[in-house]
Amino acid sequence: MKLSTREKIMLIVLGLILIIGGYYKFILSPQLTKLDNMKQDVIDKKAEVERVKVEITENSPVYKEFKIINAKIKSMTKPLFPSINQEKIIVILDDMLEKSKIEGQSISFSDIDVNVIDVKKEEEKDKDYLIKDLSEEYKGKKKVKKDETNNDEQKDPEENTNEIEKMTATISYKGKYKDLIVFLQQIETYDKKILVNNISISKSKQNNIDEEGIVTDNNSITGSIALDFYAAAKIHEQDEEYLKWDFDNGYGKGDPFVPFSGYSEYNENDIVVNNDFIMTVKPISSDLPTVIMGRAMDKLGRSYVYADNRNFENVEFQIVQVDKKYYYKYKTQGEAYPKDYENDMIQFDPHGTTVNLNIISNKRNSDEDNSGVNLSLINKTNLKLNVKVDYEDVKNPRVKVVNKLGNVKVIK
Repeated sequence: MKLSTREKIMLIVLGLILIIGGYYKFILSPQLTKLDNMKQDVIDKKAEVERVKVEITENSPVYKEFKIINAKIKSMTKPLFPSINQEKIIVILDDMLEKSKIEGQSISFSDIDVNVIDVKKEEEKDKDYLIKDLSEEYKGKKKVKKDETNNDEQKDPEENTNEIEKMTATISYKGKYKDLIVFLQQIETYDKKILVNNISISKSKQNNIDEEGIVTDNNSITGSIALDFYAAAKIHEQDEEYLKWDFDNGYGKGDPFVPFSGYSEYNENDIVVNNDFIMTVKPISSDLPTVIMGRAMDKLGRSYVYADNRNFENVEFQIVQVDKKYYYKYKTQGEAYPKDYENDMIQFDPHGTTVNLNIISNKRNSDEDNSGVNLSLINKTNLKLNVKVDYEDVKNPRVKVVNKLGNVKVIK
């Protein structure tokens, strides 16, 4: 059958249409769909980037929460040694013995063990272990709770166990009872936590002989003290002096472990003023929260409350008298101590007839530095509340007392 020219042209056109249609359907269309998906992915990634940028800015709740968690972990781990260094501990104990006038006849050390602190009671398994919880939250870890209907493979092996280094130093001593009390007081007030595991005391059977060879009354005691030292790895460089100490440089170095700043100071009459409470007010650019408040010399930081606000944070501080007992409580906009602020208070013993709150402020570092506190001071006692503000910015103060009730004196 012979095709006409017209039919040939139509067949050629039909073939071209089939080729173009097949190319579009099987080659071009999948590529266009893929391109559209990639464009959508780009849009989603850009949105993700913008979301992350918002979260890491100083105004984001995540950033503020990070700074508060960071400060809590630092304060909670501060009482622990960063590592157990036997030579350093010998120097520390030798200094304590010398100051208390106790004669240390021998010091022996146990091996350094890694102890597992386990929750023994079944009903206490759900109680919070603050340092571990804060550390896990800081590092982004989540606890995996075991479902009673599931097998043991779902249990987090670290959920109920915590490891910490421990070493015990046993000191055989000789001295007077009052000097032993001084030695124990030094241990109690030391910057790092040292636990008295065991102590034995007995009257010395040896006679005391003075410089002229005369036998005097024997009022000496002898015995031994077992002291436990604990250490944990820290995420902050807060023990540089302890870690960098060079044993080859000799001893006799001044005590670098000073108490929390602001605990005590001298007034114009060289009389020591003990601060009952401490507050720091910092710029938003600080690595720490803008507001930290708590009891002075609280080594564990259990009484601290925090806030991180680029503007002024509302802070309330109260002292209350019930009969002859004194109580306190305080709060920021987000935290309170005690937690049940409306119905609970903490009892304390004031120093004399005054209660002293020391506020450590900071000068402004730029025109955009607007952080500070609106402070309400409530005194419902027969005592005088002294509030001393140090290092305040004269032109643009960070601490504004917006409310005063009772006998309150603010010194700047």
